[in-house]
This record gives sequence, structure tokens and C-alpha cells, in this order.
Amino acid sequence: MIYRFVNIFFEKTEEKRERIFLVCVCFYVTNTALFWIFHTVWINIICNLVGIGAIVRLYTKSLKTNLFVTASIYLINMGCDVASTMLFIQYEDGQRFDQIYEVVSVFMILVCLILAGKIITIHRNAEQTQNTALILVPLCSIAVLWLLIYLEICEEVGIAIVAMGLLVINFFMLYLYNQLLHSVLQKYETEMLKNQVKIYANQLDVIFHSEEKVKALRHDMKYHMNELKLMAGKYDAVEIQDYIDHMEYFLHNPREIVSSGNVEIDSVLNYMLQRAKEELKTVTVKVILPEEIKHSFDLNILLGNLLENAIEAAERTENKYLNVSITLQKGILRIRIDNSFVTESTSYKEERDGSRILQTTKKRKELHGIGLKNVKKIVESYNGNMEIHMENDIFSVNIILYMSQI
Repeated sequence: MIYRFVNIFFEKTEEKRERIFLVCVCFYVTNTALFWIFHTVWINIICNLVGIGAIVRLYTKSLKTNLFVTASIYLINMGCDVASTMLFIQYEDGQRFDQIYEVVSVFMILVCLILAGKIITIHRNAEQTQNTALILVPLCSIAVLWLLIYLEICEEVGIAIVAMGLLVINFFMLYLYNQLLHSVLQKYETEMLKNQVKIYANQLDVIFHSEEKVKALRHDMKYHMNELKLMAGKYDAVEIQDYIDHMEYFLHNPREIVSSGNVEIDSVLNYMLQRAKEELKTVTVKVILPEEIKHSFDLNILLGNLLENAIEAAERTENKYLNVSITLQKGILRIRIDNSFVTESTSYKEERDGSRILQTTKKRKELHGIGLKNVKKIVESYNGNMEIHMENDIFSVNIILYMSQI
């Protein structure tokens, strides 16, 4: 049941199944041995917290997340034990009692497990959002129950009532925790949609200005043709070339940095690179998309997050350098983004699978951290590959995606 409790908070992982089983067995054997040897409340509490924490550790490297999940699970177990025992017997520390009460406790824990599963909707991307106040609720509840039992402050029935009250409070806390995660993800999705609206509005503006220039050139085309004929009659190739260059310059739209023919990709690139041109010293762009790419919302998220991170990192350097290369050949999309960066500001965060991901340096880490994780998940979901290199103050991200997967 503890294993199932943990899976309410985290995604199941088949890769670590053997390690999880081994930790669960060690926890069970150690906990049972300490119980039979000592029969002491505080030793049981410490052993259970360490054991559950060891299981949770296999799912997350975050100490804050580990404390919150471990304390929540154990508080529910402890509350059910106390409520099912203290209602029927006068328990003293170290006392042996009929195992029927433990059976009742297990059934109560099972009910709580089902309720917790209904309350908590797992949000994989927002596990880091719980704050210190949320962690303190189950920890303080455990401390209160320990004091009531070990110090014999009140009668058994009173302790049972307090235990059930704390269970109710902590279930409300789990509900609030779930609402907090939902709120954070809604903010992220709203921010993402706002950016998407800005991107498309910018692209429509770019297209509008380009069409206006084409209309103006078409309106005056007969005058241009007459002028070119006169120049051709004089056999003045240099003057003809200059005149054509002026026409090309007139048609040029400085806001249309990329024109690959793919509206979605062009929209994201033109919006982000326009900002890059304004803020950075050197911006080089190479986009070759001879093959059609179907609309992919995930691809927009990937490009948007990578470019935003690259531009903000480059802004903090003296070189202010950005290079973007996107090519498509034989169904393989290659994305390479290079930017200058400050080495001292780089930090990493260890993921559940043991891999390391670059930690965001932005103020609202709870939102932008989701974006960074989404980049990695998008690449993995399309069986792609992402490599990160840092050399000579240049940060490089190389991504390969297979169009058949999109």
C-alpha cells in the first residue's frame, strides 16, 4: 500500500522496479526487526520515515518533494494506526496488542489510499511547487501524535479523536496541494497561449507589410519596366543592377527574418529572432525546410523555449552571440542553437532518472522550469535526441527529430 501511495504522487517506472522491490523488502525486514526488539514508538516513527523516504528517493532527487510525500504518507499510516488502536485499548509505549487492531488499521489505510487517489490528480511537471508551509503540516501532525502517545498527555479516546482530526486536516491539505499544482499549470498554459497569440499577431503584421510593399511595386511596375528598358538600350549593366538592387531593398521587410514557407515555424522564429536582433550584437540564421512539416504544437513549444533561453543567456554576455540552424532532409529535422553564456550562472538539476538538466535562472522558476522539462519530454516522446555542449563560453543545443513521429 505504501508503494501504491507513492505512485499517487509520481509516475510509475518500470526501469527501477527491481530496485524499488529491494528497498521495500529491506524496509519491511528492518522495520519488523526493530519493532520486535525495541517496541518503542519513537524508533518505529524514525524507521518508518527513513524507509518511506528511501522509497520516495527512487522517484525524485528533490529533498523538499521527498519530505512532503514521505510525511504525508506516514501521517496517514500513523493516524490510522492510532485511531484504530486507541479507540479500543489503553495503549502504553512498548505494549503488545491483538493484531486484529492492525488489520483494522490496514483497512483504514486502504480507504485513505483510495480517497487520496481520488483527490490528487498527478501533475508530472509541477512536483516542485509545494512550499515549506505545506511540508510542515504533515510533519507537525506526526510530532503532535508522537507527543500525545509517548508523553501520555491525554486519554486514549482523546488521542484517537485527535488522530482522526489530523487525518481530516491533512486530506484537506492534500486537496489544497492538488489545487496549487493545478493553478501553477494553468498559469503556465495561460502564459504560453499569450505568447502564441503574440507570435501569430507578429507574423500577420509581417505578412501585411510584405503584401503592402508588393502591391505598391506592382502598381508602379510599368514605370520600372520602362526605366529598365531605357537602361538596357544604353547597355549599362551596372546601372541596371543598381536599379534592381533598389527594387529588392524596397521589397525587403526587416521584420521578416525567416521565410521558409512553414507558417508555424516562421511565426515563432520571426517573433523570437526580431527580439534577438534588437538585443544582441551577432545573430546568424540558417533555415532550410524543403519538405512540408505538418502543424506541430509541440515543435512550437520546443523552439520557443530554446530560443527564449538562448536569447536571455546571450543578453548577459559581452559577445551577445546567437546562431540558429534548422534543416530538414529526408524526414530528419536538425535543430542547432548556439549562444554565448556566462559560465558562472550555469547550474544543473538532477532528474529522477539520474540525468542532469540545465536549471533555469529566471525568477519564476516554477513556470519556466516546466518549459525546460517540456523540451526534454518532447524530444523523448518523438524518439529524438538532444545533446548539450559547452565550450569557450558558447552553449550549444543539438536536437534531432524524426518527422514521421510528429
